[in-house]
Amino acid sequence: MATTQKIRYSDCDPQGIVFNGNYARYWDDALTDWVEEAGFGGEALGGIGTDVVTARLEMDFKEPARLGETLETTIEVERFGNTSMTTRIETRRSSDGATVVSGKAIYVFVHADSFRPSPVPEEIRDALGPAVDRD
Repeated sequence: MATTQKIRYSDCDPQGIVFNGNYARYWDDALTDWVEEAGFGGEALGGIGTDVVTARLEMDFKEPARLGETLETTIEVERFGNTSMTTRIETRRSSDGATVVSGKAIYVFVHADSFRPSPVPEEIRDALGPAVDRD
């Protein structure tokens, strides 16, 4: 699944390209769409008592994106840890398929009420990454 993002005026910096910090928002939107598509949307990941927080972002900027262009961001699980999920994320320009930003994000699962780390729910493992390595 890909999340699309049309570049708006407010996304751009004085150079006329997307400000680098906005890619974190695009990636968060992609994660939200992906998790919702898997059936875990809404508060506390669809009622299973778990939430997810961003622990680390690694972004490699390859190409600029400009006002009016459309980007597509894809996300997939690279591996599951005990309480974490490492993902590969790529944002491409829709018009030519060029990679604009690529990298990884690590998300930690937490108890919805205490925000303390919790094991990755089996439902999440099964829905988001059935073929990935598991620790």
